[in-house]
Amino acid sequence: EQPPPAEGEEEPSGEGPPDQEEEEGDERQADDYQGEDDRADEPQEGEYDRGDYPEPQRDEQEGRDDSHMDYDPEEVKADYDEQDDAKDEDMKYEDKDVDFKEEEKEDAKEDQYFEEEKPSEAGRSEDPRAEVEQDAPEDPRARLAAGAVQIGAAPDATINCAPACGGKILMALCDGGFQHLTAATRASVGVKAGRYLFECRIVENRLMHESGKVRVKQHVCLGFSTKGSPMMLGDSAEGIGFDSEGYFVKAGEWSRNRLTSRFAHYGPVYGVLLNLDPSSPNMNTVSVFCDGERLCRPQTLPESMRGKVLYPTINYKNMTLQVNFGPSSWAKMPFMCRMLQDAAVDDVELAASSADSGSKPEVLFPIGLPDQGTFEWLDGFLKENPKYTELSNRSLLEWGVKSGLYRVRNAWPGCNDKPDMNFGVRDIDEYNLQSLIHSVAPMLPRDYIVMEVRNNLLREERAKSLANFAGGGFRRVAVVVVGEPTAAFKAKAQGQALEERRKKVGAEVRRQKEAEARARRDKKTAEEKKENGEGDAKVAEEEEEEDLEGAVLKAEEACQLTDEDKKACWFPLKDNEDLTKKELGRHFSSFTLPDTAEGFDEVRYLWQGESEAAAYLKTWVSERKLTQRVDDLQPGAHFKEQIAAWNDQLQEWRRRHGERRDLPRRRGGEKNRRLEKKDERREGEDVPESGKDEQGEGQEKAGEEAEEEEITLDAVDPMCVEDILDIGIGEPLFANFSWEDWAMLTLRFKLHLLVHSYRLDVNDPERLSFAESQLSFYYDKYFKKQLSVKHFGVNSNLELLALVRDTIEVTPKKLILDPQLSVDAPFDIFVRLTEEHRRERQCRFDLGDESAQLRLQQERGRSGGQHQGGDGRGQYQRQHASGGHSQQRYDGGRGGQPGGYNGQSGYSSRGGGGSGGGSQSGSHRGGSGGASQSSRGMSAIGQGSGQASRYSSGAQAGGPPRGGPPPAPPRGPSGGSSGGYHSGGRGPPP
Repeated sequence: EQPPPAEGEEEPSGEGPPDQEEEEGDERQADDYQGEDDRADEPQEGEYDRGDYPEPQRDEQEGRDDSHMDYDPEEVKADYDEQDDAKDEDMKYEDKDVDFKEEEKEDAKEDQYFEEEKPSEAGRSEDPRAEVEQDAPEDPRARLAAGAVQIGAAPDATINCAPACGGKILMALCDGGFQHLTAATRASVGVKAGRYLFECRIVENRLMHESGKVRVKQHVCLGFSTKGSPMMLGDSAEGIGFDSEGYFVKAGEWSRNRLTSRFAHYGPVYGVLLNLDPSSPNMNTVSVFCDGERLCRPQTLPESMRGKVLYPTINYKNMTLQVNFGPSSWAKMPFMCRMLQDAAVDDVELAASSADSGSKPEVLFPIGLPDQGTFEWLDGFLKENPKYTELSNRSLLEWGVKSGLYRVRNAWPGCNDKPDMNFGVRDIDEYNLQSLIHSVAPMLPRDYIVMEVRNNLLREERAKSLANFAGGGFRRVAVVVVGEPTAAFKAKAQGQALEERRKKVGAEVRRQKEAEARARRDKKTAEEKKENGEGDAKVAEEEEEEDLEGAVLKAEEACQLTDEDKKACWFPLKDNEDLTKKELGRHFSSFTLPDTAEGFDEVRYLWQGESEAAAYLKTWVSERKLTQRVDDLQPGAHFKEQIAAWNDQLQEWRRRHGERRDLPRRRGGEKNRRLEKKDERREGEDVPESGKDEQGEGQEKAGEEAEEEEITLDAVDPMCVEDILDIGIGEPLFANFSWEDWAMLTLRFKLHLLVHSYRLDVNDPERLSFAESQLSFYYDKYFKKQLSVKHFGVNSNLELLALVRDTIEVTPKKLILDPQLSVDAPFDIFVRLTEEHRRERQCRFDLGDESAQLRLQQERGRSGGQHQGGDGRGQYQRQHASGGHSQQRYDGGRGGQPGGYNGQSGYSSRGGGGSGGGSQSGSHRGGSGGASQSSRGMSAIGQGSGQASRYSSGAQAGGPPRGGPPPAPPRGPSGGSSGGYHSGGRGPPP
């Protein structure tokens, strides 16, 4: 805080003198751009840079300027002390049981892991850079031969590593995406005893530009690693090294702080010293030097690397390095030290290479089926044979991650054969770099393994891969891993499956036990807790915890795999698939096994013999043909012809169904004419004798019953009708169809046509149909419309197919659609099946089976259960009369306007309990009164037993309304069949 101004002085602005504000701002801005090396010149703790500010006058006794203060400094100090005490009181932790000792131990342990070794032996100086190492004594043992130490040679080098000048210069490929990948190499000679040094100098630092921005960094890491471990020093527990940024990596963990300054370019010589000499005070350590001067204290080797042969390892990116292994050093060391090239033969070990054997390098092409252990076999093979270099998309992805590239969050994983990179680097994300690698690999003689599941199973793609390694420089071998795997492989897969099952069982048991324990604790009352005491409660909780762990362990041990599980578990479970479903469905039918005629020098069958593997592949392909969908399938000529003919026929049937609205009026007129003729005939005849009266009346009555008996629709067998357009009384078989029945009719035909068209278009004798899970896909493929099972009142494809099981059935095991009709089935068979199904539902519904009722949802824009006309709206309602039959009600429009059917006048049909014990009376009500006059609306009320309904239109009563009677309402459980437009108390209409 600024002190208050003295009397006569101006109040300070709080921002310093005006003439220096601009200068200070410029200085602060300049300081922001200073590097870390310049920060060493900044004022340290206790020092202050005051610039041109004048020094304040100091009081001789108090040591500060109090001349302008109008308050007592002692009182201010006392106030500050009281505030500090209050803050300390507030900062006390409420939980006094918090133990900081464990955290302190962990921090100390972590710091000790990367702690620079402090000199503890006598005679060592406190200066960390003071040397305690002694000169190397004369060694009469045999030395390595000249040029024995090599680096950058296969197989201990990445593909982008390009050694030059006999391994003295290390360069790297820096184009086509290689500039984003770290090059790594390991020397051919490893140290197992003694103290030896190698040196390195940065001679070139490349700046790679992309879109005008520097996106690629340069770095180098010098260290040691064991044989067979990853060459990336930060990726293995058996690696140690010093990074050019000043950090140190040990056993895969990086130091939190810099141990050294950054490496300089174009001059300084950096040396890495490995000390395995038991007589040295720095035994089992590694040190880094710059121009012969130690940069930090020696760093200890991790336990995983002690007692093993350690090889010099170099990681670098976008740099050119000059490497020196001896016999003489470039920089003068503070003590006599031998270079690695000058090492004794007994202290080192030479790594064997494929070039020493004199045989050709091999190129392996694994042939395996998707999701059947191909990648798992490869992982085991590479672990046993680290000399092979994997060429695959997954190895490129792993290389990019180890090189410091970051993938986009929530990246889609893709498949194992071709994973999505998502690095934000075009050359890598679009797989351009993978093509470049396949072009560079044949130039570098080493053992390769080309891992591509899809391409290795296709004959054409195998030919392309073989052409890359043509010329006789490589031995090309196909390795077939198809069929039943070996016992060791199955045991590993079964062990993994058992472990996963035990985890699930243990988690479920733990959840149940914790819920039970929580319930028991909730039941305890506060009084019981007080009686038992806090100590007893803690003991009880510890006992519950022990019981929980014991129950979980017991449940996991009891979980075992059955013999059936072992037979079905040949391959390990994995989260990601080897091939996408689209790629698998497109190419699996073309999968073949290789032979020597393709150009392979050898074909090895590792799991089963050639004949068994071929039979296994054939069976696998046949099974996939029933379950894999064909993405590039297109509708053929048969489908287009049939669907066009069906649409025309369906339109004709719907037209005939609409014309049936005039049928009740015509039938009523014919019946009235027959009754009038009968009355005239009776009036013209003489009265018969008494004896003949009874016989005559009986014959006449029988004749009348026979005359009135007519052929009804329900009495006709749908399968025996010759013409579905006329069942014998001028009515079609689909006379009582509602919109639900028409929807089911269309569904039957479309599914029938879909299955047969699929078989004809695929034209494969092994692909006669498809699985029910693919029904929606093929329905959309052919009809260009999504199949929504919700519109049919069901929740799955199986429930939908159960509605039309007379047309399509589903096989029980593989759930394949099986058509029940031939491909040339006539169209009228679907009308017969629909009518038969409608009657069956009606019978079940009349017996009280509510499940027989269809729950279809009508699509928008079509007339059906709801009709709109003008401002009115009508809706069918199903009710139950006292006689047990269902009845329909069609409520007219609201708002004063009559409802309409297809924009016409509205009707209300309501069945009432007539005298016939379950018969229905129809009532068309459009207004008040028995008969109302309306230009468009109609009203007819039938009341009482035997009273007929009347229609009124305009001023004329007794005749049909203008425009004809209303259409017949839906029948059966789908729409109801007993409601309708019939006379009161006289039963259903003809």
